[in-house]
Amino acid sequence: MVGLRSMTSGMIRPLHFTVDGQIESATPPTSVSVTGRESYRAATLRGLGLAQMPLFHVEEDLRAGRLVSVLPEFEVPRIPLSLLYPRSRHLSSRVRAFVDWTVAAFRDAEHV
Repeated sequence: MVGLRSMTSGMIRPLHFTVDGQIESATPPTSVSVTGRESYRAATLRGLGLAQMPLFHVEEDLRAGRLVSVLPEFEVPRIPLSLLYPRSRHLSSRVRAFVDWTVAAFRDAEHV
């Protein structure tokens, strides 16, 4: 297992799975731990262990066969996404366009 270490607490972040409708967490023993998402992905690509990360981080690697999905029968809980911007009576057209695009892009995404 490649561990993703929290920069704030120093603890290894647990893995989360949905089992029979309930969210379960586990922190298996790790062979190596890292603190950054890119290092986390790189460690798995170098064969240092298993990892759990969002599909959009590894979609290309899965398609290319550089990584393989393990335990696909255990669904990973969805992570909420929030967009924050300053409250204003007149939201800029750029911010409005980005909010609209993000909502549309993530609404139908299977992996988000």
